[in-house]
Amino acid sequence: MRVEISSLVLGGYGLGRWEGKVIFVPYGVPGDVLEVEVAEDHRDYAFGRILKIVKPSPHRVSPPCPAFGRCGGCQWLHVDYKVQIEQKEVQTKRELCKVVAEEVFCPIIPSDPHLEYRTRVKFRVFKDQIGFYHEKSHQVVALGRCPLMTPAMNRALLAFYRHIKLMRGVRDLALFARGDDGFLLVSIKSRERLGTIHEIFHALQKGTGAKVGLRVLWRGKVSHLGSRTMKERILGYALRVGHDTFFQNNRFLRDRLAAFVLEQAKPWLDKKVLELYAGVGTFTLPLVKAGARVTAVEGHVPSARLLKENVPQAEVWETSCEKALEQLKDRSFPLIILDPPRSGCSPAVRQAVGDLAPQVIIYVSCSPSTMARDIGQWVSGGYKPIRVQPLDMFPHTGHVEAVGILVR
Repeated sequence: MRVEISSLVLGGYGLGRWEGKVIFVPYGVPGDVLEVEVAEDHRDYAFGRILKIVKPSPHRVSPPCPAFGRCGGCQWLHVDYKVQIEQKEVQTKRELCKVVAEEVFCPIIPSDPHLEYRTRVKFRVFKDQIGFYHEKSHQVVALGRCPLMTPAMNRALLAFYRHIKLMRGVRDLALFARGDDGFLLVSIKSRERLGTIHEIFHALQKGTGAKVGLRVLWRGKVSHLGSRTMKERILGYALRVGHDTFFQNNRFLRDRLAAFVLEQAKPWLDKKVLELYAGVGTFTLPLVKAGARVTAVEGHVPSARLLKENVPQAEVWETSCEKALEQLKDRSFPLIILDPPRSGCSPAVRQAVGDLAPQVIIYVSCSPSTMARDIGQWVSGGYKPIRVQPLDMFPHTGHVEAVGILVR
């Protein structure tokens, strides 16, 4: 079948139609005319596979990665970045339009630069290959470098290749770079005991030019060389992060995100603030430095412990949001800030936040679809979205960040 791609959709597909039926085509670009075969058919839509590019879109660019199209790490590296931004803005509005009026949307904030932004990756290792899985498979696509990773991370990847014979038994390899690229936390998971971790450690230090903290996990045992944590910065403030702790992945936009949340929270900083899914303190620390009295909830134990260290002025609850909200139900919080995972809030959290009846809710989301579901419940309960700010935290992928402000 011949399909013309009209738009991109969040998740990473090009969208076209054939005889009125929606066809989702991986690696399609708006303006492409494609010869497509059906890979997966459903009643109202289908997934297609490109057989031939009949007429390439003027927005199709040459991807700066030889593995693109096989590696599942990114989906839009072949799309002009300006078009990516336009499409993410359109799709964010489309996902949220049922619960948010169009006039409250702000123009999307792009990532500048939009390459070498990514500070965290998890590689798979198979024999002498290091890379990401092929899309929808467990086949490893070997990478020599990744244009989305920081330079120090790419140098670390080369160092591992130079010592690949020492990596027998390794199956997972995680890299976490500091925003200035001067420190790397490296985590190795192996099926066999590695007797050469000192050699790997020194090779990483020499090969990357960065300080290195190395962790090796083997049959429930853990070995460390170098520091177990590193100091990051958010809006000029230092906070510690660890191997397993969440921290915003885009080193060029994380300050813009934190600054926006802080700016929206400023009128309420003389009130009590409840922050859910607080992580290691990305928002907590700037809020406290601005004078807020924050009760912060984090259920991931390593993150919660660093949160206590990073922001000792905050009241930190090391438990799930569901359990904390049950115990906090009789307290008053005029402002609640949430930054849940991609799956969004559980029904219990949505209900408990509504029952607390804050004057303002600031909701940070990396999934507009779950954001629409969550804030839709609060809109039904009497809240009004007054501002939505999208940010392109994930260039060259089908994902987008957004912050919503709701008032009662």
